[in-house]
Amino acid sequence: MVPERFERLAALRGDAQKGLPASAWQTNLNDCDADILIRACIVATRELILADWALKRADDKRPQDALDAAEKWVADKSADNLANAKAAAKACTAARSETFGTDHRIPEAARACAWAAGAKDNEHIWEALTAIEQELLARIHLVADYHRVPEQRKSLLAVLRRVIEPPPAAAAPVATGPVPYAASGNFAVGQQLTHAKFGDLVVTAAGDKWIDVTLPDGSTKRLAQKPK
Repeated sequence: MVPERFERLAALRGDAQKGLPASAWQTNLNDCDADILIRACIVATRELILADWALKRADDKRPQDALDAAEKWVADKSADNLANAKAAAKACTAARSETFGTDHRIPEAARACAWAAGAKDNEHIWEALTAIEQELLARIHLVADYHRVPEQRKSLLAVLRRVIEPPPAAAAPVATGPVPYAASGNFAVGQQLTHAKFGDLVVTAAGDKWIDVTLPDGSTKRLAQKPK
């Protein structure tokens, strides 16, 4: 279901300057977990648009502070963390006003992430995604690189997909060496065991409550095992 939604979002035409409307993000992502959506917006803001702000305004940490505050609230929904997120959002409102017409969408996206903390709906999440896409589009319009318009949303969707639909964790490696024998264990034919008294063993047959093993001298012995 989630991959299909990202494909639909990528296929939507959108406005060349404004990108997708908030309703398009809402239609396709509204039933995702809100905390995951906030995390996705935080990551997208940091990775895709925040670097320009940090480069031009190294001493102005308001967008970074808002993202950090939102992230802390997602991890720990305390009253203090919520208050800090709201204060950081208000600071970004001032940053947006001061930079309107140039880089205002960066604090706008960070502000929306912070406002999303504790919100009753996902409206601010859609605001964040809209601001991020608009900032990406504004950058290519500055250099008249219009053929890159589709790439901008694809880069945003790639980040969102990575957070919302992370790849499955790699399976833990299966032990291939001998394992210690215990009567409380359960073993399979061909499995290698070690025994405190008999040394290295190989399971040659297995029943519900027993295993036959080959000892180092070639003899066999029956040992107990726990039923599955």
